[in-house]
Amino acid sequence: MMFEETIALFRQGGFTLDVPKLEFHRCGTDSNDDLTGPGTIRQDADGQIEIKCHVTFANGQDMIDLLNRKMASASGSLYADDEYFDIQAMDPNADVWDAGKSLIHESLSFPMQAGTIIAKPQMLRRTQERKNGTPALQLYFFYQSHRDWEALIGGPYNIMMGALSFSLTVEADQDQQVKITAAAENPFPDAFERRLVEGLQFVVGQSLTCSIVDETSATSRTVSLCAAASHLRRVHSYPPLEIHTTHSARDVIRLLGVYMTYLDSLPDDGLWSPPTSFLSLLRGASESSLDGWLIGLCVAVEGLAGLIDYEPAGLSEELIRVQNGISDWLEAERVSDTSRKRIEGLLGQLGNVRPRDRMMSLVPGGALLEDDISAWTKARNRAVHTRKVKKGDLEKDKLQTSLDGLHRIYRLLYWIIFHVIGYSGKYTDYAEPGFPVKSYPSVTAAAE
Repeated sequence: MMFEETIALFRQGGFTLDVPKLEFHRCGTDSNDDLTGPGTIRQDADGQIEIKCHVTFANGQDMIDLLNRKMASASGSLYADDEYFDIQAMDPNADVWDAGKSLIHESLSFPMQAGTIIAKPQMLRRTQERKNGTPALQLYFFYQSHRDWEALIGGPYNIMMGALSFSLTVEADQDQQVKITAAAENPFPDAFERRLVEGLQFVVGQSLTCSIVDETSATSRTVSLCAAASHLRRVHSYPPLEIHTTHSARDVIRLLGVYMTYLDSLPDDGLWSPPTSFLSLLRGASESSLDGWLIGLCVAVEGLAGLIDYEPAGLSEELIRVQNGISDWLEAERVSDTSRKRIEGLLGQLGNVRPRDRMMSLVPGGALLEDDISAWTKARNRAVHTRKVKKGDLEKDKLQTSLDGLHRIYRLLYWIIFHVIGYSGKYTDYAEPGFPVKSYPSVTAAAE
């Protein structure tokens, strides 16, 4: 099956492939309990990838061993490495498809000494060698509202990511699907795909999962088909800059470039960057109750505050004398170990750098607003210390006050990120009614 046909069928939800040979190799072991046979690979109605393999067994003991391994799993524990299988398939054209590691389910017939092995891998990949390919990357995102991408649709846009210059094109060419094309003259760095998805998540304000990845290098072309990821979003996506209109297109592209340049400056440890991780956790929390949303937002700000460069001043002589005096008193009074440890823990906090300290260090230069930090402090203390909800808390005015405070903290969150990534320019101010577009850093804040 040609790559173009594969992609077209997967986008339509009708990908099916009959394969004469499927191989299931047990991970983490050299034992001879591999499973082999013909079967099918298909995309089911929910967008999951399903592999069925029809196998025969030399004797019934092999079937018993397979069942015993499955029954030996302990409830509540992670799956052991040898419970996974590496899966490969060879299609009628002798092309090899790699499904990576997956758990299996089996339906066995002891009288027939045969069975059906079923796996639902997260990914299906095929690579084809080629010559003189131009570096290009195409990402397909399913279940997307085109309105959430309005400012990005178009191109090609020229973007700098550190030393790499690449063009970016965004197409909304099918219902609820978005296609991203990145091309460059030089090879993409190893982490480029992940960094690009991180950057897109940031500017569109939502979690993204690639459905198809089509990557071309100078020597090969690789297409990866990914199982559908269920994602529920019940609230506004809160992107850093208005994404639902073309008016802000140029600024959104510039913001994307600044964010990706920041990502490129970080060491590549194979994981998402801290800002991306905190924003992802926040998006998950925003799909919960208002209280859960607020807790997630306050925790995200606290985590992001840790990215602010800050050199704390040493303890004053007065506090040092207090510490020494209490330590001497503990020795003289022979305080119990339990009380000693508690008191020493409290003393140790005198030298800790609080998130608020880091944030307040940016106020004099106008990078953050003290009122926003105060709103965060009040909301955090109220959110994490549980209390009984009263009837008055549910009144319209009280709920509006809570939402206004939440929106103000969104401004604080994005201002911290802008400072960390080195961005100055347009942004959406969620702290103001109507969510107007303003400029960061604020001229008024800097003047104060």
